Amino acid sequence: MYRFTRASVLSAVMKKTLLFVTICLIKGHMGDAADAMTGITGGSVIIKCVHEPETAKESAKSFCKVSGIECTTLTEEQHDLWIPEERFSLTYNRSLGLISVLIRNLRENDSGVYRCVADGQPFHEVKLDVEQESCCGTSEEQTAHLRETAVIRCKYPEKYKSYVKELYKVQNGSLLPYFFTRESNPRFSLDDRKLENVFTVTIASVNGRDDGVYFCGAIDPENIRHSLLFTEIQLHVSDLRVIIIVCVCLILLLAGGLSLFWLKRRCKKTKATGSDPRSTEDGEEDVSSAYYATIPDSGNTSVQKPIGLNTLYVTTRLPLSQ
Repeated sequence: MYRFTRASVLSAVMKKTLLFVTICLIKGHMGDAADAMTGITGGSVIIKCVHEPETAKESAKSFCKVSGIECTTLTEEQHDLWIPEERFSLTYNRSLGLISVLIRNLRENDSGVYRCVADGQPFHEVKLDVEQESCCGTSEEQTAHLRETAVIRCKYPEKYKSYVKELYKVQNGSLLPYFFTRESNPRFSLDDRKLENVFTVTIASVNGRDDGVYFCGAIDPENIRHSLLFTEIQLHVSDLRVIIIVCVCLILLLAGGLSLFWLKRRCKKTKATGSDPRSTEDGEEDVSSAYYATIPDSGNTSVQKPIGLNTLYVTTRLPLSQ
């Protein structure tokens, strides 16, 4: 059985109100000329278009780039907005009539005019200008430990000081904003240091669900239809206790291996000390060993002389005929 609190009801109402205001603002610009927006090389952008079909019939949605009199299709409606192996992706929210287009890893030649298309007819146009910025447009990796505090540091160009800063997370194939939707999450906090052109997001009591891909971004307060994404961050959450246990196990294995190796060498030396003194460690025969030879003699008896070190043994051979 679900329990609805006053805070949860207010949060739901605020979300719906915000979405309604967003849609109204987008619709208010639909009759204007092409929207102008700026991106940075290496960064990403999210473009939103509102589509209100005249009939209930579903129509194919696509996104194309204008080149002369033609418009080359770059992507069509897909299930997920976030597709790592693709630079262009498009999703359509039927309940809101909202098309979202994500362009990742922007390049200078991505500058130009784009159109949102439904059933072969363009209904929204965007002019994108891609600029180079040394501060941003990078992909980074960061590690955080369970139950500790993680800090994500995001740089942004000087011209975006007045923009609303935002942190997006890839979740279920979408990019969800953390702060623009006013969701109450006490573990997340954002601090915009405008003098340094940096904003930081602090995540307290990190847990396993915080692992994933994040984007540092900004929204133009005068045109909330488009979002600029500066930096892509892969956050890895690890358990410090597991790391310590693994390190201890590796140390114990290494110590055991060294001990076994030392024991084998010691046993080998002990065996070599208790073996025949005439044999060396290499298995070669000692040069002081006695040598034996047989020489013929006409006598009928064998003469054996006393044996000494390096003594040559002489044995007479009996005649063939008696």
